[in-house]
Amino acid sequence: MTENRPQEFEGRLSKGKDWREIVAWVGDLPPMPNVASRAISMVENPDTTAQELSDLLSSDTALAARVLKIANSAMFARQREITTLNQAIMLIGFKALKGIIVAATLRQMNKRFGDLERLIWENSMSTAMAATIIAKMLKKRYTEEIFLLGLLHSLGQIVLLVQKDTAKEYKNVLNMIRDQNLDYASAEQEIFGFAHPLIGALVAKKWNFSAETCQTILHYRDPIESFPETELEEKTAIVQLADMVSHAAGIGSPEGYPADMNEIIEIAKKIGFDPKGAEDQLEEIVNETKERFEKEQHIYS
Repeated sequence: MTENRPQEFEGRLSKGKDWREIVAWVGDLPPMPNVASRAISMVENPDTTAQELSDLLSSDTALAARVLKIANSAMFARQREITTLNQAIMLIGFKALKGIIVAATLRQMNKRFGDLERLIWENSMSTAMAATIIAKMLKKRYTEEIFLLGLLHSLGQIVLLVQKDTAKEYKNVLNMIRDQNLDYASAEQEIFGFAHPLIGALVAKKWNFSAETCQTILHYRDPIESFPETELEEKTAIVQLADMVSHAAGIGSPEGYPADMNEIIEIAKKIGFDPKGAEDQLEEIVNETKERFEKEQHIYS
């Protein structure tokens, strides 16, 4: 994987379109909300204090309420209620807080939240959850980072549903998935001439996410030919597997979406699962993803 240059966005996911045309289209999209953008920058600054973050988040009542709601959820079982943002931030931790801020921002973008928006949102959340479960099972140290990457993998789809021109055409994507058993990216490429990984990577770059995050979003649908050689390739492969697990679990999947467990098992073997136990482990991951989604989906809605 190369650096995140605009020219790289040209290719199989843009169906021959000039990258300048797509960059210009993305340039018309709204920026990340100010409070969320500033909070993410502060989270990444090692000198930031919980009180400083609390003061900032307090200026966005919806975001502040969501952080408190999550801090008091079963995810962070406490004997007493968390009543202040400062307490909530100390409990949740800065890395996990970043994922919560992004989740809240993405959810707020889906203002209409019809059936299609709900499908994409459910897939975003369940992929993030599955990615965390997979990373823990493989004993990786970046479980909080992988949650964020799993969450952002469908950023491009959320953007396509926000833009009027593409939102009204997206039903054709679902029709093609149903009739031809295609995945989202393949159907989008046929309908629009580009697919959501491309748009998601460009928007993530505009929102000042790291090059690693942009690369993961852009490449998570790429075929996995061999064992990942770098941590970036490893994370990208885990997000791909997590997305497939989400669909295998029937979460956020439209009618006709392909979810071949044999293919999923083969990918799992390529990223480090024991070939002899991969099938049982994947079944466990699918079931755990379903259970976690049922328990936690209301927190982020």
